[in-house]
Amino acid sequence: MTLLEDRRQRLCHAMADAGHSHLFLAPGASFTYFTSLSLHASERLTLFGCDASGRTALVLPQLELDSARDAAVDAVFSYADEEGPARAMASLAVALGLTPESTPAVEETHLRLFEAQALRECGASTLREGAGAVMALRLYKSAQEIAVMQRAARVTDAALEATLPLLRVGMTELEIAAELEYQLKKQGSQSLPFGTIAGAGARGALPHSVPGETKVQIGDLLVLDFGAIVEGYVADTTRTVAFGDPGAQARTVYETVQRAQAAAVEAVKPGKTAGDIDRVARSVISDAGYGPYFTHRTGHGLGLETHEYPSIMAGSTLPLIPGMVFTIEPGIYLPGQFGVRIEDDVVVTDDSVLVLTQMRRDLIIL
Repeated sequence: MTLLEDRRQRLCHAMADAGHSHLFLAPGASFTYFTSLSLHASERLTLFGCDASGRTALVLPQLELDSARDAAVDAVFSYADEEGPARAMASLAVALGLTPESTPAVEETHLRLFEAQALRECGASTLREGAGAVMALRLYKSAQEIAVMQRAARVTDAALEATLPLLRVGMTELEIAAELEYQLKKQGSQSLPFGTIAGAGARGALPHSVPGETKVQIGDLLVLDFGAIVEGYVADTTRTVAFGDPGAQARTVYETVQRAQAAAVEAVKPGKTAGDIDRVARSVISDAGYGPYFTHRTGHGLGLETHEYPSIMAGSTLPLIPGMVFTIEPGIYLPGQFGVRIEDDVVVTDDSVLVLTQMRRDLIIL
């Protein structure tokens, strides 16, 4: 059985359990997962469809027809730009036995209005949310997927190692981000999974700051959050570095985050819950008096997307099971002063944890 056949067979079981007669996916991570095609969502309608018995079909523009050979679907319906997709969609409905009585599902956060309308016009009168069935399959990574993600993590490690000697006081956040992104590509990242964060000084207290014209000064901490993509799979890393001595308070905060991050990574093992891991990291930071300044969850899942399940957050009772891949990234953000975050990518193994990202975690002073 091929990889795609195995994924689709498991999808059929998940659809049956959820009561979905059909599933339709627009281009995105799940579309790629079940077709192997990395097509982007555009103004041209593209859909993958399957029914609970395992029949599969694609609708796509004529210019993408050659790509469809790799998808190994039962039927492909293409259309020319001047024609539009209505005929192809009608053919898909016939091929998959779609009727007004069907119970088709979609990913509601990925399907756009014009795609939903095209489905309704060919018989899918009521669409249901189907992301749960899809994400339950993507939640656990195979050994092959983990090996690819390990390669992506090596790219992020190597890119930061190559970038740090190039950084100087007086550089702007934009210049620093550009250097890091160049090294990511040079080390083998196919593209960037998200916009690189380079938050200097007080801007490091913004967890999702966007690089700007702010210049790094002596004593500043710099938060660098960046990622790589290898064969479609993502690595996501954060390190915080200092330009000269950042001062006693910054050192204390850094050491607190470092201890919280290390404790949370060490706590990862099968049988623990996602909430347990968040609690370990949060307790270290709270005990040090910085609890109100840790303002986000401890981590998020990784895979074909930067943010997947599981969510490593307070209150989650989801048990950790071998094959789950996620980040551990506690942080402390002091408004108007500085921020510190340390992030690694980890895999739940049969009895413990495998850390994919290996760049040093002690405070690097440039």
